Amino acid sequence: MLSSVLVNAQNLVLPLYGKAEFEKMASPDDEMPELHVYLTDKPSRQAVVVCPGGGYKGLSFGSEGVAVAKWLNKNGIAAFVVKYRMPAGRQEVPVRDLTRVFEIVMANAGKWNLDSCKIGLMGFSAGGHLAATGLVTLRGELKPDFGILVYPVISMKKDITHQFSRFNLIGKKPSEDTVIKFSTEEQVAEDTPATILFHCSDDPAVKPENSIVFYQALLRNAVPAEMHVYPKGRHGWGFIEGAPFPYFNEFKTTVLRWIAEQNN
Repeated sequence: MLSSVLVNAQNLVLPLYGKAEFEKMASPDDEMPELHVYLTDKPSRQAVVVCPGGGYKGLSFGSEGVAVAKWLNKNGIAAFVVKYRMPAGRQEVPVRDLTRVFEIVMANAGKWNLDSCKIGLMGFSAGGHLAATGLVTLRGELKPDFGILVYPVISMKKDITHQFSRFNLIGKKPSEDTVIKFSTEEQVAEDTPATILFHCSDDPAVKPENSIVFYQALLRNAVPAEMHVYPKGRHGWGFIEGAPFPYFNEFKTTVLRWIAEQNN
């Protein structure tokens, strides 16, 4: 049974695995991955699992995690922030942790007053790649109901990818099969959840082509999709009030509208 740390009446921190299970799978440098639970005061029909970015080397847990969850809560939406492990040469580790998150959320949906059919997945930068991976690989009751990808890394192809994230996830000399497997635009299918994407034209880190190729793949497969490419804003503006992103209020309004539309 998973133990929990009660932060306040509506905020829990849950380890993703039991101690014995984790010790069998973990490397010596791994810290226990966690699920940070942010529930609303009233039963929520809507919930979002949030994957912070960090280039698969660390996590922007505040600006792309906690701040997002608190903002969602203020708007009546439950949130779950994923503190996932870094791959460190183990390509499947982040998505394994994300899969475990959805197992926990679905198992506790009744207790947490959630509608298990109204749970989306949101990710930023490399966390956007993890979220996109979840959108195209999770199946059955674990499949997210919608996606929100913010300046995401999507592709592992050399001419598109974010090289730092690629290196940390699949190494210096991945096989072509590995590149295709972790290029999420190649895995989009007709049953991929409806997804909205956000990017900036002047992003110096993750090319906007990442969002574009995923959007195109969604269209090819007749998946409901929406994309916003802002003329400026660069990369990593996160979710803290006063962030140097001129379209922040417009972005937040669009995210809330998208969530509401997916939950009708």
